[in-house]
Amino acid sequence: MDNLKRRSPTFYAGPVPAGNSGRCWNIASVSEDEGEIVLYGDVLSQQPIDWWTGEPEPGMYITPEGFMEDLALVKDKSKITVKLNSCGGDLYTGIAIHNAIKSLNAEINVVVEGIAASAASVIMCAGDTVSVYPGSIVMIHEAACGVVDYCNIDDLKAIIKMLDNANAACVEIYAAKTGDETEHLKSMMHRETWMTGKEAIDKGFADELLNGADPDMKMLGKDVLMVAGIRHDVKGLHVPESLNIKQISPVAKAEDIKATGETEESQKGETKMSFNNTEELRTAEPQLVSQIEAEAADRAVAQAVADERARQRAIDEIAAVVGDEELVQEAKYGENPCTAEQLALRAMQAQAALGATHLDNVAADNAASGAQKVTATAAKEDESNKPLTKEERRAQGRAAAKAAKEGK
Repeated sequence: MDNLKRRSPTFYAGPVPAGNSGRCWNIASVSEDEGEIVLYGDVLSQQPIDWWTGEPEPGMYITPEGFMEDLALVKDKSKITVKLNSCGGDLYTGIAIHNAIKSLNAEINVVVEGIAASAASVIMCAGDTVSVYPGSIVMIHEAACGVVDYCNIDDLKAIIKMLDNANAACVEIYAAKTGDETEHLKSMMHRETWMTGKEAIDKGFADELLNGADPDMKMLGKDVLMVAGIRHDVKGLHVPESLNIKQISPVAKAEDIKATGETEESQKGETKMSFNNTEELRTAEPQLVSQIEAEAADRAVAQAVADERARQRAIDEIAAVVGDEELVQEAKYGENPCTAEQLALRAMQAQAALGATHLDNVAADNAASGAQKVTATAAKEDESNKPLTKEERRAQGRAAAKAAKEGK
């Protein structure tokens, strides 16, 4: 219990990792005086590890382990451009990256190529200038944490204090960038404020409005925001309708797309896109199809993991009744694994086989003993104790009377 209480919660100023595939960042030397940093994906304290394999999970993750070392490639440049498209993640990692970029002896320009939300908005504020497109999105909100633990009042008070400190750190960074009052910024964070590019400039979070095409954005269902081809998990956030992001109904699997290739948008401004086959849909919406296929694969893996855990848990629940550890281990990990129901049948068959073997052994022992050759011997009847019949008693009486008469 003490170890549990000492464990600090993980802080997030954004959603949990989305698990996209691709490269998470790129730091390169553009010229003798210019460098470029591309930051796409979720901000995490470390690369996630697959629970089953122990291998790093593929995905777009901005983590501090390699990022800090890669900054050495541009530390001597006089001008650095940071291209940002992230929905945030771990707040303290975001602050660490903000400070690392801020410490560079260069003119820093951050370009929000898609979205800078939550912890990514903290990274954004490292720029001496922040450039946005009209359709770029900036979002700020209060820090949140997930706690899986037993907590008493003091534990909860400590968590609240850490959240207050996290929010205070964000406010200071935002205030330094915008020049706004801290109380107003706290209010904006509390409301979970979403801003378009123009709104971000008006509120001091950005400095320059770029010309050119806005980043492509669409909502896939309620929880997935696709921005410039990057999938962001926005579960738990409140994307406002005022952003006018195209809404697309989620499709369960790529193979479920009919031959017509028709997809349907679910909210106002509804439109329909028709395709003759799946390949036309893939050509027209490659990011959407890739997203559908990736989600289908993720669901299949997650379901397989859940099924395997349920199978082993069910076997563990009947292991004591089976009473055969070798049989249980074979059912769980052997060459012919099985379900708990199949294990119960195997155990019954094993018991039946043992019973048949026992009867066969008894019969064999009996045959070997020769006991079947022994016969029973009838006991001789004791004539002296046999009761007399009525005629025999009369005969005896007549003989006795005759003997008495002759004796006289």
